[in-house]
Amino acid sequence: MQRSLLVALTAALSVAHADAAPQCMATLTSELQHLLTEQSLPAAQFSLRGRDVQAIDLAFGQASHGRPLTVEQPLRIASLSKILTGLAVLDADADKSLPLDSKLVDVLGIDSDSSGRGVGDITLRDLLGHRSGLRRHAGLDEMLRPEPRCPPHIGQLLSEPLHAPAGATFQYSNTGYCLLGEALRVRTGQSLADRVAASIVRRIGRSAIAPYDESDLTVRYHASPDDPTDDSASYHFNYPAMLASGGFQSNARDLSRLLARAFPSDRLKTLDTSTAACARRGGPRNCHGLIFHVFDDARGQRMFWRDGSLPGVSALAVVPAHARWNWVFIATRRHRDGLRLNEQLLASIDHVVARHLQCEETERQTRPGMKR
Repeated sequence: MQRSLLVALTAALSVAHADAAPQCMATLTSELQHLLTEQSLPAAQFSLRGRDVQAIDLAFGQASHGRPLTVEQPLRIASLSKILTGLAVLDADADKSLPLDSKLVDVLGIDSDSSGRGVGDITLRDLLGHRSGLRRHAGLDEMLRPEPRCPPHIGQLLSEPLHAPAGATFQYSNTGYCLLGEALRVRTGQSLADRVAASIVRRIGRSAIAPYDESDLTVRYHASPDDPTDDSASYHFNYPAMLASGGFQSNARDLSRLLARAFPSDRLKTLDTSTAACARRGGPRNCHGLIFHVFDDARGQRMFWRDGSLPGVSALAVVPAHARWNWVFIATRRHRDGLRLNEQLLASIDHVVARHLQCEETERQTRPGMKR
């Protein structure tokens, strides 16, 4: 695997920002390469950009046998798709076509008498923050089933009573984001894909962000190294149904570009809806606002982050509260415990980025002519 990483290294360095300090770039690249090797991740993209850092876009490893992964290649982004759905919902709230405090049953035109206990109280804000109270059944996640009830049988889905009052407690829900996508479609008359595309184009123009194309076989997604039952040949999901929660593709570069334009610090502040008592220093998943988890890192810096984990994919996106930079990481493998892997990657890359930013700052101080 070390050899395959080195194959793409020259190409990766050639697309890094020309003004980035060479030694800082070399160290960053080396540390990321070491992390991929350590975690048995055969290929990945990494992007870092913002007003306080030189833009860097890197690709490591091979997209498929004999074909180096490039920074332009779109990859499955799993639950980072929720950032795109969430952005489209925020835009619809801003233009008043779909206010966040709208009741879901009213938007979808569902008779409250036929809905389950408490369902009539669910707002779009509840769905965006995973606080709908929707019941989550044992076994395979609803949206990963071959025939999920959302979107084709929403009435049946919403006929079940809630397990907790709407807005009361956090419980991660892919189904909730599917319902957000349907609410957008019903209220605006446009598909989720079209609404997301409009949100993207007006911020960054053309990009690689789009619904995942399952017919594109240019990228190999790898089985977990610690799960003998994992079979990459079986990575087939109902991507149209799960579009809102996990069905988009992008490269790290374009997703990073979007984060830089779509989530300035004042907007991030409005998304931090967890209570003041929530232990943001207690762990990266302790507190969840709208769209993002919120936590304070080892340096006391507030971070907004979202991760994705599906067979063959590990993905992370991070924006600090000051929004002066962001980073995105997408790899073509996950481990059996995908959440644990992502938390390890989050902590490791957070430290790598911090060291890189300090290195660039030192370079600026010692080389006055270096561009900011």
